[in-house]
Amino acid sequence: MQIWDQHVHSEFSEDAFCSMTDMALAEAEAGMSGVCFTDHCELEHYDTGLENPDCWRPDRLFLGFAEAKKAVGDRIALRLGAELGGGNHLPERAEEIGRSGLDFIIGSVHNLRGMPDFFMGTAGLPMYSSEEACYELLSKYIEEYMEVARLGAVDVLGHIGYPLRYMKKMGVDISLQPLREPLAALLKTAIENGKGIELNTSGYRRGLGEPMPAPFLLKVYRELGGEIITVGSDAHSPEEAGADVRKGLILLKELGYKYYCAFSNRKPEFIRLEL
Repeated sequence: MQIWDQHVHSEFSEDAFCSMTDMALAEAEAGMSGVCFTDHCELEHYDTGLENPDCWRPDRLFLGFAEAKKAVGDRIALRLGAELGGGNHLPERAEEIGRSGLDFIIGSVHNLRGMPDFFMGTAGLPMYSSEEACYELLSKYIEEYMEVARLGAVDVLGHIGYPLRYMKKMGVDISLQPLREPLAALLKTAIENGKGIELNTSGYRRGLGEPMPAPFLLKVYRELGGEIITVGSDAHSPEEAGADVRKGLILLKELGYKYYCAFSNRKPEFIRLEL
């Protein structure tokens, strides 16, 4: 069975420093059949929430990808995507990126309108002062994801539940279960708009002990008829290459999924789960 890691970062992300070539070779060493680079394109600055006009540099990105493909050869299949943040805040810019010739675009909500990235709450910002404050933030987070689910520039919704890992780091350990109804509405909206979701395995190794979204939401998505699902390590270094991707695939099969997806030219390719 082909095993694809569909969420990987390289030096073209502000928070990663490895070349695409070295990351691809690390993914091959980890046993991956293919990798899709999804470097950050944050339309707003992570520390201010203000527009970031320099986040999208396609010439540089496509050149780096071409160099990596040449260097790697046939050792592993490579595709090029992006993790798009803030697309619902600046939809015209998002649609421009969507037309740029990428294979795959993850739509992520890293910040609410006018606010910094959720991870900045660990730097002393009063974001996670109580359970009530956290649930209020999460409700707004889901509302913004509703907007992302309707964007033509997006193929899947990324790491649903992302704020939880920073809330937990700051001592507020809560669940998405109380928000099951609005989250189900979000998943239904994604399905109706032809969008998928990703199973992001970084939650296993970054404090949550489970993937994002949580298994109960993966089950809800399948019960609602969702079929488009990708699996990604969210690796930012060679040491994380392919991390827990197989574990994520096994979980999908246990939850009743028959297939998972890899994307090419913004179209899902369904790969039968034969683990």
